[in-house]
Amino acid sequence: MLARVTLCVLFLACVLGALRFNPFRDRSLLGMHPSDGPRVRLMTWNIGYAGIEGDNRAHDSDLAVVAGAILRTDPDAVALQELASPDQLQVLLGYLYHRYSGSICQFGAADRIEAVLVKDQSARFEDIRAGDKYSLASTFKIGTDQSAKHQVVLVSAHADAFNSARRRLFTSDVIEWAQDRPETDVVFIAGDFNFELNPEKQSNLFTDNAKNDSESYSYILKYFRDLGRDAGWTAINDRRIDYIFGPPEAALLRRAQVLKDAGAPGMDHCPLLVEVAL
Repeated sequence: MLARVTLCVLFLACVLGALRFNPFRDRSLLGMHPSDGPRVRLMTWNIGYAGIEGDNRAHDSDLAVVAGAILRTDPDAVALQELASPDQLQVLLGYLYHRYSGSICQFGAADRIEAVLVKDQSARFEDIRAGDKYSLASTFKIGTDQSAKHQVVLVSAHADAFNSARRRLFTSDVIEWAQDRPETDVVFIAGDFNFELNPEKQSNLFTDNAKNDSESYSYILKYFRDLGRDAGWTAINDRRIDYIFGPPEAALLRRAQVLKDAGAPGMDHCPLLVEVAL
């Protein structure tokens, strides 16, 4: 009798556990083989400079080097940070032989701007107000099937380098924008978030980095996966401050790599490249 009661209790516990994890949720993507869905290759790159003296935004003389790295790795879309002017975008698109379309965001309170480059010439671009800055989102399709059910959204973001409270507000605004997208959108958020998650490597001690940045990062992970987590450092002093966040179930990570030798001398970030299967 005791054995029967024990088995009944265990059965009920299994049923309640299954209901806890929502068996009615569509999880068909989890069982997909990578070849079942299209591959998407994404890059993020802060093309500015280190230091507080001189102009540490992107330099015109480096745009050919940036274009060369993009052409060699052939991403479907690129999130760029720290362009100095709209003219730089046009020069860069020329170096890319106009294989990409592109746009920049508004300047906001910053003296530098973000950009997104996309192979899809029909891509749409949208500014995102985040704190006192702007980010840029591009919505596009992969490949030649423009009637595909799902469309990809890539956001290029750049959080404040010196104030973690501003980073926290910025992160919250970007994530809230992403959460409002239609279910058919597969959203990726990429850029330089300047999170100081390793106190021994932080570049300044002016703000409450440990609390604000850890909470900002945790907030992102409620909804997204850190696709470049195991790829290594992305900036000087072995700092990992550049990220590509993607949906945890709609994208299967196939590759994540930091391209250590892609930039010009003096640039303080390396591009992060990821490839996922949708």
